[in-house]
Amino acid sequence: MVLQKAVDNLKDKSNDEKKAVASGVAIGVVVILLAAWGFLFVKKLQKGTELQLGGGAQSEFDFESVKKAQQQLKQDFQYSADELRAIRDSAVSGQVGTEVQTGGGSQSEPFDAPQDSF
Repeated sequence: MVLQKAVDNLKDKSNDEKKAVASGVAIGVVVILLAAWGFLFVKKLQKGTELQLGGGAQSEFDFESVKKAQQQLKQDFQYSADELRAIRDSAVSGQVGTEVQTGGGSQSEPFDAPQDSF
């Protein structure tokens, strides 16, 4: 009943006043939650239970599988890099071979990079 009356009173207020009330309620809820958490935290400290502030799963993590995956990625990347290098080299040798075969044509490079002047 009291809550309904308060809501009805807010309907007649401006938007700024509504925002102020909503902000106050939100801050109140956060303060209550922090107080409850602090109370429970202190209670655990007084019991003497060991608190684990970090991730407890870290000790259970299998680093061997991570190392294997890392090695596999390195091998795959090395294979890809070698394969791309071979493709590039074969393409370059194919371009050089066609330029030599055409003979007296233009003396242009296979790739003319633009010259920047600053």
